[in-house]
Amino acid sequence: MNDELLTSLREYLSAADNAMPLAQVQGYLFALVCAPAPIEEEVWLREVLGGDALACDETVLFALMGLHQKVSEQVYESGFKLTENIQVAQRWQDNLLADADLHQWAKGFVLGVNYYLEPLLSAPSCPEQCKEMLAQAVTVLGLFADAEQFSAHAASSGQGEQAFNDALVDMMADFSLGFAELIELTAVQSGLFDDEPHWEA
Repeated sequence: MNDELLTSLREYLSAADNAMPLAQVQGYLFALVCAPAPIEEEVWLREVLGGDALACDETVLFALMGLHQKVSEQVYESGFKLTENIQVAQRWQDNLLADADLHQWAKGFVLGVNYYLEPLLSAPSCPEQCKEMLAQAVTVLGLFADAEQFSAHAASSGQGEQAFNDALVDMMADFSLGFAELIELTAVQSGLFDDEPHWEA
């Protein structure tokens, strides 16, 4: 997916009523690409476009499908690099602003992961250690979605907000790189999904 297509998609989404901003779409699609079972296109397109998917221009749908494919290739082939996909501000306060890329990406991720998180965390056959690892990964990747949670975790870590921000961004990069594998492991051990589920988008 080229930069020109990405820019036009960003512009369309920012102008459209009820549509997610691009960074939120990217976080949302990342969570969906990592899902233990595919989420139907109609479902996520409706979520992304605010229910207006059918009336949407074909070029926009094409661009969104291309973005989904790009995220999928990064996750399963080249390795997902968070900071190559979104802008990360230096100051911690800026990453929590409503229009900040990191805040929006985390919001999208939280929305997407909710499709499958609860069944995995409540599966009786899944080892506690696996559940704890998954819960920690989801917390780290979604923490910038909520300023209060961010501040609470920063306080409990004993670090100042800026130092916590810097450490968290590094952790997000690490956790996003291995998140799909963690989901696959948890899904198989949960017994809710086959040993070889259809992960590819």
